[in-house]
Amino acid sequence: MEWIAVRIAVAIFRLLGRGRAARFGGWLARQIGPRMSVHRLARENMKMALPDLTGRAIEENLMRMWGNLGRNVGEIPFNREILDDTETIEIVGEEYLTAHVENGKAAFYVTAHYGPWELVALVGRRFGKRATGIYRAANNPLVEEYFQAMRADPSYRFVPKGNEGARTILKAARNGGAIVLLNDQKLNTGVAVPFFGRDAMTAPAVAEIACKMEVPVYPMRAERLEDGRRRLTIYPALDIPPTGDRKADVFALLKAINETYEQWITERPDHWFWVHNRWP
Repeated sequence: MEWIAVRIAVAIFRLLGRGRAARFGGWLARQIGPRMSVHRLARENMKMALPDLTGRAIEENLMRMWGNLGRNVGEIPFNREILDDTETIEIVGEEYLTAHVENGKAAFYVTAHYGPWELVALVGRRFGKRATGIYRAANNPLVEEYFQAMRADPSYRFVPKGNEGARTILKAARNGGAIVLLNDQKLNTGVAVPFFGRDAMTAPAVAEIACKMEVPVYPMRAERLEDGRRRLTIYPALDIPPTGDRKADVFALLKAINETYEQWITERPDHWFWVHNRWP
């Protein structure tokens, strides 16, 4: 039944066309989202993380957050078309992708569930070699297969988290590949790292491999602009000088990644995915 519902929703979005599907998805999410229990969790998370925001500002940002999530859903059938649309996508920091291609070494591109995050697939499009995105697979195997068929791209491969994802990251790190990770959600077995002033269990794999194999880590942010435009920004690699203490170096790198996300979220609170329980 879930698979059928997803197929019907995608068919409706395709009939509407890219622009109207995104607008309808945003409108629908703004109607449904605030009535869900996770809306209260999102409000509490935003209050805790951004205490300077007024109550009105929090509610406005939460409504825009739902709008962004709905637009993301409405755009799913058009992701490949969006990635090909160079007229509406601005790329900042493309020189870092170029340097990666020229030196032939591996690199991590870390990002968050922020803005139109599917835009990060442009990493594969831009440097012409196969890139790998590590993601959380859908619980329903039929839905998962359907989503991956829509996402299929010759320059970008999706690998689910877990043992397969870990093996893929190691292989790419050894062979000079590009690995894209959305590293902002809680991992119960992770490392406690400060995030907006409170410890948050953070997945350590990217930092452990980066420190062990000297792989650069580039933060990457996708944003929505006016008039349906989008911007993908690749930032300089995080500079964490090694101390000789591997555990301390891993912690320092994870802390730098979290601080980068904090800055983005503070600048545009409506862009982040507030509805998951990030803190213990």
